[in-house]
Amino acid sequence: MHSIRVVASVLFLGVGFVPSAIAQEIPPPADFFGFEIGTDGEMARYPRILEYLQLLADRSDRIEYRERGTTTLGNPYVLATISSPQNLARMDRLLEINHRLNDPRGLSESEAEALTQEGVPFYFLYATIHSTEVGNTQTIIRVAHDLATSASAEIGEILDNVVLLMVPSQNPDGQLLVIDHWYETQGTDYSRTYPDLYHHYTGHDDNRDWFMFTQKETRLALDIHRQFKPQVTHDMHQMGSNGARIFVPPFKDPHDPNIHPLLIQGQAQIGTAMAAALTAEGKSGIVSGQQYDVWTPARQYMLYHGQPRILTEIASARLADPYVNPAGADVPLGPQEARVNFPRPFDRGTWKLGDIVDYGYTAVFAGLQQVAKYRATWMENYYRVHRDWVDRDEAPYAFVVNAEQRDPFETYELLELLHTGEVEVHQALAAFTAGGEQYPAGSWVIQLAQPAGAFAKTMLERQEYPDLRYYPGGPPIPPYDVTAQTLGMLMGVDVRRVDEPLDVDVALLDTIAPRRSLMPAAPAWGYLIGPESNATFLAAARLQRANVPVYRAGTAFESDERHYAPGTWLVPATSASTEILQRVSRETGMVVRGADATPGVSGFRLRAPTRVGLWRGANNMPGGWMRWLFEQYELGHTEISSLDFDGNLAGKYDVIVLPAGTSRSRIVDGLDPEEHDADWRWAYGVGEDGWRQLAQWVRDGGTLVALGSAVSTARELLNLPIEPVLPQRRGRGAPSAEIDDEDATLLETFQSPAQLLETLRDQVVDPTSIFFSPGTLLKHEFNPNHPVAFGMPERWPVFFRFDQAYRLTPSFDIAAEAVSRYPDEVDMVASGWLLGDELLRNQANVVAFAVGSGSVVTLGSQLAFRTQTRATFKLLFNAIFQGPAEPVTAEQVAGMRPVR
Repeated sequence: MHSIRVVASVLFLGVGFVPSAIAQEIPPPADFFGFEIGTDGEMARYPRILEYLQLLADRSDRIEYRERGTTTLGNPYVLATISSPQNLARMDRLLEINHRLNDPRGLSESEAEALTQEGVPFYFLYATIHSTEVGNTQTIIRVAHDLATSASAEIGEILDNVVLLMVPSQNPDGQLLVIDHWYETQGTDYSRTYPDLYHHYTGHDDNRDWFMFTQKETRLALDIHRQFKPQVTHDMHQMGSNGARIFVPPFKDPHDPNIHPLLIQGQAQIGTAMAAALTAEGKSGIVSGQQYDVWTPARQYMLYHGQPRILTEIASARLADPYVNPAGADVPLGPQEARVNFPRPFDRGTWKLGDIVDYGYTAVFAGLQQVAKYRATWMENYYRVHRDWVDRDEAPYAFVVNAEQRDPFETYELLELLHTGEVEVHQALAAFTAGGEQYPAGSWVIQLAQPAGAFAKTMLERQEYPDLRYYPGGPPIPPYDVTAQTLGMLMGVDVRRVDEPLDVDVALLDTIAPRRSLMPAAPAWGYLIGPESNATFLAAARLQRANVPVYRAGTAFESDERHYAPGTWLVPATSASTEILQRVSRETGMVVRGADATPGVSGFRLRAPTRVGLWRGANNMPGGWMRWLFEQYELGHTEISSLDFDGNLAGKYDVIVLPAGTSRSRIVDGLDPEEHDADWRWAYGVGEDGWRQLAQWVRDGGTLVALGSAVSTARELLNLPIEPVLPQRRGRGAPSAEIDDEDATLLETFQSPAQLLETLRDQVVDPTSIFFSPGTLLKHEFNPNHPVAFGMPERWPVFFRFDQAYRLTPSFDIAAEAVSRYPDEVDMVASGWLLGDELLRNQANVVAFAVGSGSVVTLGSQLAFRTQTRATFKLLFNAIFQGPAEPVTAEQVAGMRPVR
């Protein structure tokens, strides 16, 4: 037990701290919940935890409780602010200090020193973003109680010198799903672990959303960062059961060079304090400097905003049941080889929920005590990090986003993401020259000499990931996550780096709005909308819902002396279409033009409506992301499951989309009915008969779209004439789209380098393989004359993460055409890390097939990965809308009459 409980009778008599006069009125957690926190087989439910935090706030003057908003499924997202009554009373002043130190432009050193002496650090603590990691939210209960009631000197020092921002669960929806399922299956033979996504859209990926900000929970946490400007963020996690008992910083290499050195050192300081406290209490199995790196911003927004990210990863039990070493209860868990970064191996074969709570409790208080003890230093370092960025005077100086872009919608989205991430965006008031290039007025300028310059730079520049091997020429050391996140490449926006100081007249934007595009006067024939913008698919979905016919040009054409690309949308000028297109144009900047005469071009008429089915498999993260994406574009899709295989697929679906991670086994077998009750029938699997139904549905006229690893499933289903050309990951079969859980568990489990290498050799990376692409932006070529690539440029990077490339093979009965391929070049990398460029040359990625009366489109790389890859959304949406579309002649297009 942590030492602060031992010295609870010692009073701190400092100036600020006053012992709580009503501590005796606050029930300890055991009395409130009916069991000791950490008891085997028991977990406090989220609503009850909130009730307890409210009780603490009502009865203690050290805690303020506030609902900050609601989650994806409508549950309360809560922040408890904990500090001394004196600090809570001067919160406005403390926030003013934090904001001034965050932006120290014009602040003298003496003024900054005065502010750092007056202010106190804010410590942002959140738990259970991954909802099966249940122990951390249980820990929060004990932490909150002791801070509200204890009269110890150590607690007094913390309360006087720190403001704790506590979010009891970063994913409340998942807390409810996981713990409710646990109790509902109690006393049964069913699996106690919730078998589906514990975040409605993202599942385990909900902590990979820290630069796209797609989810409500991410933005709620971001609001806390923006309002309070904390000095430290502590992210509580759990990891695999068989390795170390807890990971604390420092992290392993590599780290993003845009992270300030003071933050790297700050992580090490707090992590070392945690390790020392744990060791002093006799706890063992503590590891640092391994498993986790700090490369990608998808998991570490705070590191680009002046804060160390304190990651604690504690070994998991079986939710609330003990975990016993499969080798025997008398066999110690985890590696038994002591090392400098793992000084005392764990000596027991059983690990319990109570152990997780105890380790987490000690780590939290060790972090708080370190920050409280060195209060002024933390404030000074927060100031120094931001001072160094605002005073930056080196290349690159800025990035410029040209006002003339192919896709105004994604340009708007990119700028809005930067602005949401606290990046200052300026707009040029006149044309200017930078880096030898001309830019028109209205172009956007992102200077790097600003408080959030680190975030801007890492998001806009090309990543150059180091070539890390276990030994020279040996297998690659896998990164913890992806290696590339260059935002312009991901989103299809031309962003240019400027390596010289800029001299341009600009205005700082308070808000980001879509470029305004005026609608044409009512045309005599119809509307023309170029295919380059993703917003056109939102327009198409709304037009279909309003029963407006939608056409696409099959080839390029000229109208009113303007060139239009293949795939241009052709829409009759009706009152309904005018209203819809005006609204979409206002929302996205989509450009709409009019034509008084037919363009004289043949093309396609979209099926109205296009009935889209998205295959839903249990716990399929790519499918969850796809659900979110389809909802944003208002496709009106239906999630298809085993219950839909009733012999009438054609009566319900024109298109079925198989997200990455969809295998034959997951379709045919699904969940085991002996482990999951009838509520999970939809995920039981379709059986061999359903497998045959799906194949026949395609041959009879359906359109099947497969992404990532699901390509191999479509290939097996229909004997498609393609073959993989890249080495398979040994022991895995087809590349998996759900690598986060699998690889993270492997990396978390084995601390010994020898053990880790053996595991990698057997299960993850074939050491003899010369190909490795762990999340890379690769150069790519498209055929924009093909309907699946309508609107794409001839060259643009694609995202590739443990995916596959293909070679077309001869076939007598299935026609196949490559829509995109990797170029015949020596260096394939646009951003990130790749081994084996030569294996990709001239190989296919996107392939379109004619199968009987139906069609198939395979998208080999993950062209919708975490919905970050906006530049390649068009390939997915084109495949969906084009498959069931009807070819039409120029005369039929001309007959597209307006309805007044």
